Amino acid sequence: MPDIDIRPLEPAGIAGAAAWAAAQLRPMPAYISHGEILSGRSPDGKRWAEDLDVVLAKDFSACLEGGGFVLAARRGDSIAGLCAVALESAAGTRIATIEDLLVGEDGRGHGLGSRLLEAAETLCRENNADRIMLESGIANDSAHSFFEGRGYRAVSKVFLREQ
Repeated sequence: MPDIDIRPLEPAGIAGAAAWAAAQLRPMPAYISHGEILSGRSPDGKRWAEDLDVVLAKDFSACLEGGGFVLAARRGDSIAGLCAVALESAAGTRIATIEDLLVGEDGRGHGLGSRLLEAAETLCRENNADRIMLESGIANDSAHSFFEGRGYRAVSKVFLREQ
């Protein structure tokens, strides 16, 4: 996809990016992981919150306000993909957490996810991140294969029990 431009999202673009991301996520319950439950994106780990676009806008704003970034891949004026990354320090280590990596359905299979991930990894290095972490829904097999193919490895499983 050579006509794609990837650059950091400005605060003014958050609402539009969040609406786009919500539209991409709604048909993908396999994307839901424990982070989506903790953030209010999913009430139960099975379905998305009704106000997903509002929750995503808050999450994207928090990334920017905390020193992280949201990369937007655009084709003209349209969003084709997003990658949100939070940065933090813990136990003497600078950690980047990929909160979201989304590619629109029409952009999948053309290398856009790889381009977004590479751009994010470059910014993580520039921000002195020692490690990059991410989480993925247990049934999101295509994402697992994608990340494993790029050198990421699973380090845990998260369990849930309703009370």
